[in-house]
Amino acid sequence: SLQYEWLLSELQSVDRSATPWLIVMLHCPLYTTFQTHHKELFTTEAQAILEPLFVEYTVNFIVAGHIHAYMRTHPMAFSRRDPRGPVHIIQGNGGRQANDLYYSDAAEEWVDVRDHSMYGYGTLELFNNTHAMWKWVKTGFNAEGEGGIHDQRFDADLNLHDEIWITNQLYVEEMGVNENVELAF
Repeated sequence: SLQYEWLLSELQSVDRSATPWLIVMLHCPLYTTFQTHHKELFTTEAQAILEPLFVEYTVNFIVAGHIHAYMRTHPMAFSRRDPRGPVHIIQGNGGRQANDLYYSDAAEEWVDVRDHSMYGYGTLELFNNTHAMWKWVKTGFNAEGEGGIHDQRFDADLNLHDEIWITNQLYVEEMGVNENVELAF
């Protein structure tokens, strides 16, 4: 398709010495730990068609919304943890009721953090060619009548709910990172 050819051309043209971090933003996620949109056509087709490009060109982050919840994966590729694969983030809990149910009580092995009870926003800071920091800040939560566990909707005490240092996947071999080592320090 024209979109596929455009994406391929864009990924091929990136000079990683000038642009060390690649971030892809999509509306719908490639991976989800939530019931909603699990194994839908977009998800399965995107995994089959787009994910090979994202892995080949060492995309660092894939940020999506669509699902009204929060999830961050370990670096992963093709449904497995992989230190050279992208980190997938679902940041769909910015302002609407965030109570999408989990697909399974136990998180998939590639899921690092997931939450379906709080509102929040994320920040990504790129410190240099090799290190970035992702933060997810809680801004409120679902009230009991909306699937939450709290009796109030908003919490004046905003706080950090998820924070991780990410090593640029381009450099994991040079830095001695392997599949058995976490990419946080």
